Amino acid sequence: MLGAEKSEAAPLLHSGIPGLDQLLGGGFPKGRVILLLGEPGSGKTCMSSQFLFAGAFGGEGVSLFIGMNQPKARFIEDTKGFGIDFATLEEGGKFAYVDALNARRGPDLNSMDFDLPGTIKESIQKYAPKRVVLDSTSDLIFRYPKTEERLPVILGLMETLQSSGATCLLTVEHLSRGVGGEIQPEEFLADGIVLLKTGDRGTRSLQVLKMRGAKIDPKPKPYGIDENGVEVYANEEFLT
Repeated sequence: MLGAEKSEAAPLLHSGIPGLDQLLGGGFPKGRVILLLGEPGSGKTCMSSQFLFAGAFGGEGVSLFIGMNQPKARFIEDTKGFGIDFATLEEGGKFAYVDALNARRGPDLNSMDFDLPGTIKESIQKYAPKRVVLDSTSDLIFRYPKTEERLPVILGLMETLQSSGATCLLTVEHLSRGVGGEIQPEEFLADGIVLLKTGDRGTRSLQVLKMRGAKIDPKPKPYGIDENGVEVYANEEFLT
């Protein structure tokens, strides 16, 4: 079977991204932490917004967005362009936004080691979300370019997310993957990895590199972004 993981199959959660569930064997495994790796502009935040919207609109419970690189007002305004009204969902108690900018910009680097995981843990305890997005960890990568410096921060974040019981998406800039041939720690720790790539001619490809608890199709597939968000063309072949 294509890309069959050896771990026991987990209950699946509809991703909210057209075409993606077909590559995942039905959806994201519930309660897992999945990385979205991609270059700037590849659609990571858009995809994660669709993921949260599917849960909030579908009546699963609270969907939680933890933003590290943009304020709440900008996020809500930007997602309106894809037809997602998070403001209304927030009023109905189905969506929550946590601004982690203050934790990210702690008074010194050492304080951020504790403040950011603490902020995330408190938010999860407060809202008890079914779906969580952390967008994005790139600032940590730039602040801690050496793996040994960044590892305690990443471990704290991953442990908090994995113990939450929620299905979590973590966005990471593609430049963090395999720098100098070195696999980054979040890749080892995550249950799944979805890679988004943009070619020189504007072509876009999505590839599910791993997904514990799911039977995947690991072949790269083309995808597009329009006014409705991201759509994966799962029945088409990606031509390089």
